[in-house]
Amino acid sequence: MQTGAQLPRKAWTVEIWRRLRGLVLALVVLLGIACSSLKGSGTSPPGLIPPPPEPGSRSIPLAVRTLGTSRFKLLGLTVGVAGSEAEVLLDTGSAGLRILSSVAGRFGLERTGIPSTVTFADGTRFIGVLARAPFSLGGIQSREPVTIQLIDQITCVEPLVASCSDRLFGPGRPFAGILGTSLDERSPDRDLFSPLTRLPGNFRSGYIIQTGGFESAQGLFTVGLTEANTAGFSFRPLPQVGSFPDGTPIWRDEALQVAYRISNTSIQNVLSPTVFDSGASDIFLNVRLLGSAPFPTATLPPGSEWRAVLGGAFDYRIRVGFPVTPSRDRIFVNGNQSVQLLGMPLFFNADVAFDSERGRIGFRLR
Repeated sequence: MQTGAQLPRKAWTVEIWRRLRGLVLALVVLLGIACSSLKGSGTSPPGLIPPPPEPGSRSIPLAVRTLGTSRFKLLGLTVGVAGSEAEVLLDTGSAGLRILSSVAGRFGLERTGIPSTVTFADGTRFIGVLARAPFSLGGIQSREPVTIQLIDQITCVEPLVASCSDRLFGPGRPFAGILGTSLDERSPDRDLFSPLTRLPGNFRSGYIIQTGGFESAQGLFTVGLTEANTAGFSFRPLPQVGSFPDGTPIWRDEALQVAYRISNTSIQNVLSPTVFDSGASDIFLNVRLLGSAPFPTATLPPGSEWRAVLGGAFDYRIRVGFPVTPSRDRIFVNGNQSVQLLGMPLFFNADVAFDSERGRIGFRLR
C-alpha cells in the first residue's frame, strides 16, 4: 500500500450494519506521543496482573500486533479449528468465527453448502459457506462442533478498493480470520455467534482481556470467570434481548450509556450508547448522536481534551498529543455508526471482562 493511502476503517455488514461491529482499521496519519489516562491510573500503564491459576479458568497469550504504515494496533489470538491452529483477529465487536478455508483443518469439519457472504462498509467482502467444526482455545476443546464461516474468497468492492482491509487476511498476512466474541447478535447468520459459549464447564462463563498497556507486545486472554480473577472489576449489567437458536442468551452490549465531553464544543456530558470494541484500532465517534454538527476535521486535533464516563465503572480521559498516535489518542469524530465505539485505546488503559452467563461487562483500571 502506498504511503498516505487509506487503511481499512470500521467494518459494518451491509446486511445488518447496525448490529455487526466488526473490524475497525483507520486512516493513515503521522505517529506521535500523546497522553491518555483513566482516572486513578498512571500515565504509563503498569504490567499485567496474571489471574491466579484455578479450576475452570485458563489464561492464554494474547498477541498485540502493530500493523500498517500508521502502526495502529490490534489483538491476535491463536485458535484451533478442526485440528489446525491459526492466529485470528480478536474482535469483541462482532460475533462468530470466520476463518480462511485454506487454514482450517479437516478433522471433523463439515461444510454445509449454505452460502455465507459478509460485505463490510470499507469494501472488504468475505465469501464462503457455513460449516461445523471442532473448536479449541488454549488446549480447551469445545463441547460440540461450532458453526463457523469458511472464507473461500476475500474481495474488495468497487469503488472502495483503496480502503479495503484484504491485506490483513491470508497466508503470510497477520490474521487468518476473525474471532467475534460479542455477547450480542452481530451476524446475518443466526447460528453464527461466539464459539466461546461452546467451551465446557466454567470456561464458557466469560472472558477477560488484558493487553499489558500500549507498549506491550503480549497480553493475556483469560477464559472462565471466577470470584478471584474478577476481583477489582466494576461491572455494569446488560439487558437480555432474546436467545440464539440453541438457547444461548443474547445480551444487548450496546445498551450502556457513556457520558461524553469534548473541550471547546457543545458536547458536554452527553449520554450515548457505546460498544467496547477490541476490533477497533481507535476511538470512533458519531458526533451527530451527541447533538453536534459534523466537525471540520476527521479526527480531534492536537490539544483537544476528551472525556468518557461510565458511572460506577470508569472515568477515561485523553488529551490529544502532537502528532497523533494511532491506537493511543486518535479519535475519529464523523462516523455514521449508530453507537459510539471505544476501541484499543481503552483496552490499553483497562482490563475488560465480558460475562456471558450473567450478562454484564466489567472494567478494572490499571
